Parts: sequence; C-alpha cells; structure tokens
Amino acid sequence: MNSKELFALAEADDAAALDAALHGAPETFRIRNESGESLYLFCVFRGRMKCAELLKTRGDFGLHEAALAGDTARVEALLKSAPSVIDMLSPDGWTALHMAAFPGNDATVVKLLDLGADARVFSRAFEQNMAMHAAAAGRRIGKQAYAKLIAASGVDALQKQGYTALMIAASNGFADGIDALLAAGANRTLKTPDGKTAADIAVDRGHMDLVQRLR
Repeated sequence: MNSKELFALAEADDAAALDAALHGAPETFRIRNESGESLYLFCVFRGRMKCAELLKTRGDFGLHEAALAGDTARVEALLKSAPSVIDMLSPDGWTALHMAAFPGNDATVVKLLDLGADARVFSRAFEQNMAMHAAAAGRRIGKQAYAKLIAASGVDALQKQGYTALMIAASNGFADGIDALLAAGANRTLKTPDGKTAADIAVDRGHMDLVQRLR
C-alpha cells in the first residue's frame, strides 16, 4: 500500500484498517505525505485520535513524534544516538521542544532542556515562535516545567507577530502560565502592534478573573 492510501486511512480514522496496512511496514515516522508530515503528526493535528493511539502503541517514533507523544524515554534514546539533531526542525517547521511544550508534556520538556535543547529557536511554521509561546498557546504545561522553559527563553521575547508569551497566555486564559511568567518578571506594560497590553487582551477575551493580576 502506498503512502497516499495510508494517509487516506488515517484521514478516515480507520485504526483497524491502518493497523493491517502497516503490517511489515518500515518505521512509521518514515512514511510522510507531500507536506512532509508523518502519519502520527497528521493524525494528532487533525484529531484522528483512534489512528494516533494506534501509532503510539507501535513505539517507532522519530524525535518530533516522540516529543509530541510525550515518550520521554524514546526522546532520550534518540538523542543519545544522535545528539546533534536536538534542535532540528520537523518538515512542517517545529522543534522537538515545541512539539513537547504545546500539549504540555512536562517531563519531555524538562528532559529536552536538560539535554541542551535551545529554547530560543524559532519555529518556521505558520506560527513563527519559540516553544515558550507554543506552550502558552497550548495552555497545558505545568508551572514547574513552564518556569524552566521561560528561564531558558527570555521572558519577554516576542514571536513574529509581536506578542509576548504573557499576551498569549492572557488571550487563552492560561492562569498557571500567567503566574509563571509574572513570577519570572514578565513586563505587564508591553503592548501589541495594535496597542494592547496583556490585561487589555484578557478583557477582550472575557477572562475577567485574570485582569487584576495583569494590571
């Protein structure tokens, strides 16, 4: 079965058929679509979770897939054999640290930082940002892991559109992230290109419980 047929099964979220089709196939992270996405990334990003869970059980992830899945042991093993790829971008433009930070895979984030991942590397995807910004958008990372990520990033660093992590956390109602960022000294007075502070953004988004701590 060719890759287009495999991705069609993934699109349909037909885990049983995909499992049968992958019998004897090479490592799944090597099977990619025309955009360079692996089967696992394709499934997770499109919410095809039956197939995503199937692929997770196979355990043959590459670095970016392992980071997104929170498979810290696999991440560590891969980087021990090839440490130079730690900051490599995936075909769709993300580092492993971005992949771990967005869904809140705390242990994987910490392990990547301990192994030397550069938290200041920007993605080259539709969102050109640092992992710190991705974590604020995902709003699932724990306070301790986020604090370590912030410390490695520079708390007020801007992503391409001119937003700080504090602004992104305010937009998403990410209270734990706001607490971690403020504890690290985030500047509440910085403004977006259209003149809004993080507090203004929280008001606009209806997160009134967060406004007072942002002022």
